[in-house]
Amino acid sequence: DRAALRLILLGIFLISASSQPVKKKQNVDIYSFYINSTVTSRYATTVITSRVANTVNESQEIQFEVKIPKNAFISKFRMTIEGKIYDGVVKEKQEAQQQYSRAVSQGESAGLIKSVGRTLEDFKTSVPVAAFSKVTFELTYEELLKRRLGKYELLINAQPMQPVADFKVDVHIQEKPGISFLEVKGDLSTDDLANAIKTTRADKDAWVTFYPTRDQQTKCKSCGENGLNGDLLITYDVERPNHQGEVM
Repeated sequence: DRAALRLILLGIFLISASSQPVKKKQNVDIYSFYINSTVTSRYATTVITSRVANTVNESQEIQFEVKIPKNAFISKFRMTIEGKIYDGVVKEKQEAQQQYSRAVSQGESAGLIKSVGRTLEDFKTSVPVAAFSKVTFELTYEELLKRRLGKYELLINAQPMQPVADFKVDVHIQEKPGISFLEVKGDLSTDDLANAIKTTRADKDAWVTFYPTRDQQTKCKSCGENGLNGDLLITYDVERPNHQGEVM
């Protein structure tokens, strides 16, 4: 197998690659990048799916890097390479650290989640991909939203590392008591991208979509040659007709 995957709990994961070294190159095409987040009763499950193609006539290492909230935990990581699926396996921290150290000493491809600020952590890994082949990365993380200053906050970071032809963010919020307030802020909520953000509200549901065009991804204030680089902060609150709370 080209890549046997092991995903480690608490921020450490490994990818055992082939013994032949693979050069890192920039000739890759991220042709699809989806972020899908579902919030039910203040509990959010977010799935990031990145589809990448190797566009050169030789094998090369392709990176996957995203930022996730500090309070979230990774519940699933999957790679699909040439039709084969490689799922992560959750392990305890001590065993994970030992496997990570062993992989580094043996020269294998390895990755580590690192803190990148007060609110986000960096999830990064890489895998060798054959000439003109494709790889799909799928990362799922979950978190319980906290209420700050009367509002619940869902933070979604978007930094795909290049402009993407098919880029979508879909958020669905469902709250049984009803949604009393909804607002979208953040680095990517600017005049340049205003028409890419749409919100829809019903009594107990709300939807937020962010579909920037490839052109918008290079010309907004939080953009550049590497495409989008910023976040969306979705804040909302629920109706509180029953002051005794609710049982879930």
